[in-house]
Order: sequence, then structure tokens, then C-alpha cells
Amino acid sequence: MVKVERASASIEFTFRSAREAGAVQRALKPEEALPASTRCGANITRKKNVLCLRVDAEDTAALRAALNSFLRWAIVARDMIESREK
Repeated sequence: MVKVERASASIEFTFRSAREAGAVQRALKPEEALPASTRCGANITRKKNVLCLRVDAEDTAALRAALNSFLRWAIVARDMIESREK
């Protein structure tokens, strides 16, 4: 019998405003719709100025890869918003 390893993580990003959180959510939303053939899935929700990311993966390697990607995309989106405000 083969044991299937599963891994998951939840991360909350707190933004200065609900508007900023919504902009980052919209930027990440297309990435949430990963093809069924991938080894992980993601869910992005927002409560006011807090963005919640939940990633479920088949193993820790897939979880780490997905988290790194989502964190990088969120940082880029946030930085783009901040650069427009200057």
C-alpha cells in the first residue's frame, strides 16, 4: 500500500485598505484557476483588507513551489499598486 502525502498552508496578507486587497486579489485570481493536471490547488478569498490564500498540494515540494509563486505574484501586485500611488 502506498501512502499519499498531502500538504496544505493558509496565509493571510493584511493590506492598508480593502481597495488594495481587492486589487491584489483580482491580480491573483487567474492563477487560482490552475488546471486539474497540476499537483496543487489554490483558493483566494478576501475579508475587507485581509487577503486569505489557501493552498492544498499533493506533497510538500508542490506546496513550496505554489507558495513561492503566489507570494512572488502578491508582492509584485502590491509593489505595482504602491508605485502608482507615488
